[in-house]
Amino acid sequence: MGAWCQQGDGLALDKTVGGRGWAHQRSGSAETGPPDRDDVNIQQSRSGNRGAPSPLFLAPGAFELVARRDRNPQRLLAGGLATADTANGSAREGAKAARQKFAPVTGENKASMPLEIVQIDHTPADIILVDGFERKPIGRPWVTLAIDVATRMVTGYYTSLEAPSRLSVALCLTQAVALKEELLAELACDVPWPAQGKPHSIHVDNGRDFRSRAFRSACADWGIDLVYRPPGSPHFGGHIERLIGTMMGAVHLLPGTTQSSIAAKGDYDAESKATMTLSEFDRWFALEICRYNNSIHSSLGCTPVAKWEALSEQMTGDIPFEMEAFQVSFLPSELRKIRRDGIHLFQIRYWSDALAGHIGRGDGKVVVRYDPRDISMIWVELDDGRYVEARYRNLEIPPVSLWEYREAMRKARALGKSGSNELVLAELIRQQR
Repeated sequence: MGAWCQQGDGLALDKTVGGRGWAHQRSGSAETGPPDRDDVNIQQSRSGNRGAPSPLFLAPGAFELVARRDRNPQRLLAGGLATADTANGSAREGAKAARQKFAPVTGENKASMPLEIVQIDHTPADIILVDGFERKPIGRPWVTLAIDVATRMVTGYYTSLEAPSRLSVALCLTQAVALKEELLAELACDVPWPAQGKPHSIHVDNGRDFRSRAFRSACADWGIDLVYRPPGSPHFGGHIERLIGTMMGAVHLLPGTTQSSIAAKGDYDAESKATMTLSEFDRWFALEICRYNNSIHSSLGCTPVAKWEALSEQMTGDIPFEMEAFQVSFLPSELRKIRRDGIHLFQIRYWSDALAGHIGRGDGKVVVRYDPRDISMIWVELDDGRYVEARYRNLEIPPVSLWEYREAMRKARALGKSGSNELVLAELIRQQR
C-alpha cells in the first residue's frame, strides 16, 4: 500500500502534550487581546516536569487547563500569485479571471504528511430540510468540512440550520481531532475512518467566523497555526472547494435538492419533495463521507484511507492527547451563577455534587461551556481553575441537541403548553422520537 503513495519529510509534532494535569488561566496576550466571557485562554503548562502527571487531585469528571502560547495563530502567507502570460485570457475573461486560471499554485499549500495542513470551509447544502414534528420545509442546512491536504481525507464535518459561526468551525475541528469509533458505531458503519489528531496548520478563508478572538486564542493555546487565504488566491483553498463540489454532487441525488442553479433545478419543486430532517441529513452526510474516504481518489491513485495509513506509519506526536480538554476549550460559553438548585442554562437546571461547596460564594458568575449537539451535560469552571461536568438535574429529560430543544419550545408555544420547560421538553422530545 505504501508504494502507491509518495513519501515525504515527516512532520515533527510536539510530543509533550500527554500525561499532564491541567490548570486554567485568564490572562490576555498581545496576540489575541484581552479575554472576554467567550475568550477564556486555555494554555498548556510550561512546567519542566514534562512527562509527569499533575500533582493536583481532581474530582471525578473534573480536569484543569494550563497555558501555552508558543506559536502565532495568525501567521500569514507571504507573497501573492505570480502573473502568467494571459494575453488572450485577459481580453476574454478579465485580468482577475486570467490570473486565477493561469497563475501557479504556491508551494505553501502543499503537504507531505497527514495533519500537516487541514483546510476548513463552509457551504450551504443544496437541499431543503423539514422539521421533526410536522415534516414541513424549514430551509437549507449549512455544512462545515475539514480536509487533510496530504491524504485528501475528510477529517471532520458539522451540519447546522444556522449560518456559519465560530461554533461551526470549533465543532468541525473537535470532531476532526477525535477518534471516529463512536461515530462509526452510531452509524452502524464498519468501514475505516482513521483520521484523528491535532493538525499542525489550519488553512481558512477570511470570514469573520475564522477570525473570532475565541477561535484564534484556542488555536494558539494548542499550538495550531491558523493561516488565512491571501486575497485573490483561489488556489489556496482548492482542495476544500473541490471536496465541497464533490459532496454537493451527491446531495443533488437526494429528495428536496435545490440543485446548484436555477437552470439545473428547472421546474422541480424542492420544498414539496423535501423529506429529510437535519438529523437524517447529518447521518446521510456522515455515511457519504465514509464512502468518499474509501473510494479511489483520482489525484492519489488510491483511497484517502490508504494514503493516510501509508503515511501515518511515519507520524509522531501527541495522538491521542487530552481530548476532553481540547474539545471543551473550543466550546461556546456563558456566564452563570451557581444557585442552590444548580446551574440554570436554557431554562434547564444542571447539577453536580462538586458544585455544592461553591453555592453562595460571593456574587460572581462562573464560566459555563456547553456542546450544542448534546445539552444534557455542561462544563462549569470553578474558582480554583477546575472544570467539572454537570448534568440535567431532572433525569426525565432525554439527551437533546440545542436545535431540537429550540424546535420543541417553539412547538410548545404553538400548542399553548405551559409549565416547566423541563417537563414540556421531556414530553415533546419523547413524542418526536
